[in-house]
Amino acid sequence: MIKRIWIYTTLVFFIMNSYALKAQDTLPNFTVRDIGKGKVQVSWVNPYENVVQMIVQRSFDSTKYFRSVFSSISPWLPQNGFVDNHAPVGYKVFYRVHYVFEGGKYVFTPSQSPQNYTPIKIVRVNDDDTDDDETNNNNSSKREVKVYRNNRDTLINIVSYKDYKRYKDSINKQTKDTIQYTEYDDEIVIKPYIPKPVWKASVFVFTNDMGFIRIKIPLAKRNRYKIIFYNERDELVFSIKHVKEPDLVLDKSNFKSAGWYFFELYENEKLIEKNKIYVGKDR
Repeated sequence: MIKRIWIYTTLVFFIMNSYALKAQDTLPNFTVRDIGKGKVQVSWVNPYENVVQMIVQRSFDSTKYFRSVFSSISPWLPQNGFVDNHAPVGYKVFYRVHYVFEGGKYVFTPSQSPQNYTPIKIVRVNDDDTDDDETNNNNSSKREVKVYRNNRDTLINIVSYKDYKRYKDSINKQTKDTIQYTEYDDEIVIKPYIPKPVWKASVFVFTNDMGFIRIKIPLAKRNRYKIIFYNERDELVFSIKHVKEPDLVLDKSNFKSAGWYFFELYENEKLIEKNKIYVGKDR
């Protein structure tokens, strides 16, 4: 009896693991689909943590003449992808993924041709909608929304349709990023919020109360300092090859006109600051 139970348990374990392995479609398997308008989407699931390079290659031949068309900036991501915006139209093309591990070991996946794209209709939900609208569809649990960054060149997440509203709300309420919809109903693009840079005055080069340019470098006698000034057209105005005094004042006559001037400050030939100052008109 015990032997039968052990055999039955082992069989169930084997079947469950076989099903899990079959359901988890990871590299070297990947997906290639034609999404129309000369665009092809290549996506994959990466089960490895020690991948250092992930490259998508394209060819008109299934076994040779492949050329790289994309290199992922984050090859270690579990889910990633790429949209080929310049896929040849009217020709049969093949794609493969080339990935490299730490230590130099590499793999080329078998090549694939694009599959036809079947769009999935996603209902645009408002903040006051309830989850009942989503659960009314019997197939909602099988649907997925692909999330891209910026120009749809990097797949950053795949969200189930059931969790889509919650994911969208977290982006809108917890970040300053913007969600942009595409022409495909099962894709969104996240536009990261980029704050405008705030100018911070230099502590070494600044304008004094009289409007003159003051250069204050306490270690001027210990190290060798050089400063170069440029105008807004990135043209050289003048330079001081060796600032010998800890406190130096420049006359406005060194600058041809009022306006912003950029400068680079070097310490022993090493750039330590790149900033700008405003030279006003004579009072």
